[in-house]
Amino acid sequence: MDATDAPDWCEELLSEPERARADSFRQVPGRRRFAAATALLKVAVAGSVGCDPFDVKLRRECPDCRRLHGRPEVVGGTPNVSLSHSADLLAVALCADGPVGVDVEQVNPDVDMDGMLRFVFGDAERGFFDEIRGRQARLEAFFQCWTRKESVLKATGDGLRIPMSNVTLEAPDGHVRLAGFTNRPELVEATQIVDLQSGPGYVGAVTVLSTRPVRVWQLDGADAFTAAAALVRDRSRIAVR
Repeated sequence: MDATDAPDWCEELLSEPERARADSFRQVPGRRRFAAATALLKVAVAGSVGCDPFDVKLRRECPDCRRLHGRPEVVGGTPNVSLSHSADLLAVALCADGPVGVDVEQVNPDVDMDGMLRFVFGDAERGFFDEIRGRQARLEAFFQCWTRKESVLKATGDGLRIPMSNVTLEAPDGHVRLAGFTNRPELVEATQIVDLQSGPGYVGAVTVLSTRPVRVWQLDGADAFTAAAALVRDRSRIAVR
């Protein structure tokens, strides 16, 4: 969903550490996106498990530095969650069957594709990419590959600490799949990747790590906020509009 469509009361759902993180953004749009994404994740979790969004607690501790900027986890363990934002687009993903990762990206025409190819593509993939003709087609293919791979790395918990070229993808029949992951061959049969319908100018993908078949349901975040408004309408500290 578009972060600018999030309700004014989003920040009411933030914990004190989350408010401090929001305050660390120097620009209002950045603060707004962080608050909206965090609130959307909480209302989505609340809707899935049937609780009050104020009762959803998240952990964000970075495994490297222990600061509160790591990937979110629901206190209590389930569901598995992930979130992403690019420009004004927000996306959250929930899954009870295994770790999940979601990524959305705005297709930026100014990106330095040539300078990033080695980080993003493995040797075999680079050959396919080099065959694509036309700047726009190459841009879309680049960002499509990026979102797919970042969603995989979010699901595994590696994030961008390792190069995307460690992940090899195939889509021979139009359905993308993981063909290889450096030093982790067991992930090939347990990784499910689905492209998202992200709207004009954006691409997105979600990955679930599970050997069980997973069906992805893509819903509008505005509907989750509407449901949350009904749940919190009687909270005296919030004016739902």
